[in-house]
Amino acid sequence: ARLRGAGITSAIVVLSGVAPGQLGELFDHDLAPAIYDIDSARLVNDLAISSGCVKEIHLKIDTGMGRLGVRPGALKPLLDGLKELKGIQVAGVYSHFAEMEAEDKAFSAIQLKDFTGAVEVVRAAGFTPRYVHMANSAAVASFAGSHFNLVRPGIMLYGSYPAAHLASKIELRPVMRIETEILSLKRLPSGTPISYSRSFVTKRESLIAVLPIGYGDGLPRALSGKGAALVRGVRAPMVGRVCMDFVMCDVTDVEGVQTGDTVVVLGSDGSEVITAEEMADKSGTISYEIFCNITARVPRVYR
Repeated sequence: ARLRGAGITSAIVVLSGVAPGQLGELFDHDLAPAIYDIDSARLVNDLAISSGCVKEIHLKIDTGMGRLGVRPGALKPLLDGLKELKGIQVAGVYSHFAEMEAEDKAFSAIQLKDFTGAVEVVRAAGFTPRYVHMANSAAVASFAGSHFNLVRPGIMLYGSYPAAHLASKIELRPVMRIETEILSLKRLPSGTPISYSRSFVTKRESLIAVLPIGYGDGLPRALSGKGAALVRGVRAPMVGRVCMDFVMCDVTDVEGVQTGDTVVVLGSDGSEVITAEEMADKSGTISYEIFCNITARVPRVYR
C-alpha cells in the first residue's frame, strides 16, 4: 500500500500471502498474493468474482524451507482445486532457498530440482505462469541455474553480502549510512566508571563523547564495549553499556574533536568504514537484523 501511495505502478507480489481480513486491500491496491492452500485461494476467488475481475496470484512451493508453501507431494490436489476457480489466474510460481548463502550447494541443488519438477507439474496441469522465481541475493550472485525469468534480490539492495565468501562473486556498494553527532564532551579522570553496571572503567584520563543514539534507535545493545563509531575519520571505541537513548565513545585520541561533530555509526568517513557485517559480527547476529532493527524514530534521508 505504501509503494502504491508513492506512485509505484509495477506489479507487486505479497510474498507472505495475506490474512482473511486483509483480502480487500489486494483489490484496493492491485496486489498479487502468494497462494499455498485451497482455502485462501477460494477466498480470493470469491472476492474477485464479486468485484468483477480476475486476480493474479503467485503459487508458493515449499521445497525445503518448511515455512510457507505447498509441498510438492500435495501440489496436484491443490492444482485440481485451482482449476475450478475462475476468478484467479496463476501468474507466477516460486520457492525460497533455505541455505543458499552456504558454500556447499548440495541442499540448494535438491531444492532447485524439486522446484523445477513442481513447475513442470503446474504447466502439465494446464497453467501458464508468466513468472518463475526462486533466486534470492545469494543465488543471484552464485547460482545462475536458479535465475529463471525473475530474481528476488533482498539484502544485496543495501549493498550487503548474504555471506562473506560471496564478496568474490559480485561487487556490491553499501548504500546506507547512519550518522549522529556529539551531544556532550566530558573529560574524566582515570578510574571513572561509565554507564550502567560500571562495566567500563577508564584506565587513563579520557575524553568521553556522549552520542544521542542507543538501542531505542536500533543500535544493538550487544555492541556494549565492542562497537566503535567514526569521529573525524578516526575509530572511537564505544565504552560502557549501550543505553536506550545514548552511547558513549572514547574520543581521547581524536584531534580537534568538538561538540556537534558528525559521527558515523554505519558507513564510511575518510579511509575508515564500519559495515553492517562488522556490527553484526560483534553483536552475534546477521547484517539483516542490523538493517531491520533501525527504528522508525530515526529520520530517513533518501538520495
